[in-house]
Amino acid sequence: MDLTKRVGINIRTIRKSQNLTIDELAEKCDFQSPYLSDVERGERNITLQTLTKILDALQVEPGSVLIPESKSSEDQGNIREELLKILFNTLEDKDENDIRMLLNISNEIFGRFK
Repeated sequence: MDLTKRVGINIRTIRKSQNLTIDELAEKCDFQSPYLSDVERGERNITLQTLTKILDALQVEPGSVLIPESKSSEDQGNIREELLKILFNTLEDKDENDIRMLLNISNEIFGRFK
């Protein structure tokens, strides 16, 4: 899932958790409801200025929409998949020794926290 969609989904989740309708949030941001609806669906590539208006209206920090604290099980599965892809891409150009070293380090870390 791309960042535009992720941010839109997170904005919608926060808005709903605050029991705000899309019309109420749009009014707080001085936006039209259809525009904000497009943002929440990830169909609008918004500027940082627009994001700031939305964050101010929701009274949340940027991390709330970029890295949400709570996620649905579907979102967690998507995020897990994205993280695994990033990890795989990071390791793709590494040689066998580097990958073994990372595997050993990972086993040590996870073994200590069981």
